[in-house]
Amino acid sequence: MLTAFRNRFIALGFAAWTRWIRTRRYLAALGRPRLAHLDHVTIPVTDLAVGRRFYCDVLGAAYLMTVDDETFKKHGRPPAANGGEGSHHVSLFLGGVTRVDLFLQRAGQPGSAHGHPHYAFHVPPRDLMKWQARLAARGIPTDGPVQLGPPGQASLYFNDPSGNHLEITTMGFAPAIPVRPPEMARLTWPAAVA
Repeated sequence: MLTAFRNRFIALGFAAWTRWIRTRRYLAALGRPRLAHLDHVTIPVTDLAVGRRFYCDVLGAAYLMTVDDETFKKHGRPPAANGGEGSHHVSLFLGGVTRVDLFLQRAGQPGSAHGHPHYAFHVPPRDLMKWQARLAARGIPTDGPVQLGPPGQASLYFNDPSGNHLEITTMGFAPAIPVRPPEMARLTWPAAVA
């Protein structure tokens, strides 16, 4: 019980600290140009349909649109070169205001043993184990929860079908967990899942 209280207190302190930093940044930039929120990130996927199903059906993303040769034709653009690689994409929202664009690109994913780049999504502490169960029920390998940050920080690591590294993270997690970096090599999908 004392650990849960301590971890929750640390999480509240971290949230207050980050709000303070954001407020200071906002006040310091008054009257000057400043960057707002992160508009979008691009993630290379080897198959747009598989990527869309994974991000929408497994992670709960909201589908926005597909940009392909039909879209280009509607806007008077010629078809994309290279079968659309590097230009065809699916746009999604995964929470917050940042759009996630899955671009058709058969190379560019991180090596299986490298931890970066990866994309991390925040959840409340009560949901971390629900995510682990959801991924396990679909046969998706995970590593975690593990702690890399302060007490109460917890992360769950996994890959998308194209091998991109993803993380679900939280603050205020009470159960005892290993303090170690993720073992990225454990996240490779078995052929039956892919």
